[in-house]
Amino acid sequence: MKKILLHDFQYNIGGPRTVIDRIASSYLSKKYDFVRIVQTETCGFNLIKAIRFVFHYKKIIDREHGDCIYVCGLQYIGFLMTLAAKLSNVKKIFIVVHGSDWDVKDHSIRRCILKYIIEPMEIRLADKIATVCDNEQHVVRPLMLAKKDANVGTIYNTFPNIDEKSVPSGRLHGSLNIGNDKIIVASVGRVVERKGHQYIIDAIKQCKDTAFVFVIIGDGDYIEKYKDECSEEIKGHRLFLLGKRNDVTDLLKDVDIFLFASLNENHSLALLEAVNMKCAALVTNVGGNTEIIKNKHSGIVIPPCSADAILSGLASLKSEDIRTQYAEAAFNEAKMKFSEEKTLGKLEQIFDTD
Repeated sequence: MKKILLHDFQYNIGGPRTVIDRIASSYLSKKYDFVRIVQTETCGFNLIKAIRFVFHYKKIIDREHGDCIYVCGLQYIGFLMTLAAKLSNVKKIFIVVHGSDWDVKDHSIRRCILKYIIEPMEIRLADKIATVCDNEQHVVRPLMLAKKDANVGTIYNTFPNIDEKSVPSGRLHGSLNIGNDKIIVASVGRVVERKGHQYIIDAIKQCKDTAFVFVIIGDGDYIEKYKDECSEEIKGHRLFLLGKRNDVTDLLKDVDIFLFASLNENHSLALLEAVNMKCAALVTNVGGNTEIIKNKHSGIVIPPCSADAILSGLASLKSEDIRTQYAEAAFNEAKMKFSEEKTLGKLEQIFDTD
């Protein structure tokens, strides 16, 4: 049985951590011995701390004598973990790109160093490398520097495939006392600038249609901006801030429209979960979003950075029949396109290759 090391983030509850959890608990666990290399430390841009980080995790990796390590990359921490793996006795380094500094439009000196020096070095160190959406294959320019046959293309995140009918409804309506005649619009995930929350705030303040009720699920620095800028909407029970929750699936059962206003994105697990729960999707035209949602076929796709576009999208989804039509189409297509066979099956091929 091959031993596969999985780069895990103990301090992180976001997408990459969830992906690792799902791989480790999938049918692949019967074929491979999965061992988590749990990253509990960060080091910032401090050379001494970075060197300590690399040699600390090299020792941990060495102890396992792994056949392959799955590294969540790219970016700075991905580079350090890849370097630790390269110096270790692990036989193969497999980087899966869950995020890159090429995703962000920032021309600071630090960002340029990461984009033009650190990430290219990381890519060159990989024996195999994949992205989680096709868009990233075009955005991350240093992928052209990968070793011959190292870039295996896109390996999507797996569809959650939760039995939507088995999830009870009414939790959101009941706990927030929202009438069944209201259209619940929800945003789930980190409440930060790059998730487009300033434009959601602007759209909420401009929205005159009282049929829409907004629910923000997650934590982040923009929670305070919601409280400051949308105090009247909160008092009027048109906006609810729920914070971080561990029952998101149950809450999504009651959501009519999933609002995903990201400024940049890869292959979003939050969006896949909403599609699984048959929420109608309103997403921005960035990253891998349009690889899940097709405009006016399985949801509404809008340009980023526009409150007006959000409001127009909401108006397009006011009809329950339209929402149901789009949600069913998105569910059926995602269930097939991102099945275990087409996602975990590709990982299996990588793990099996010497």
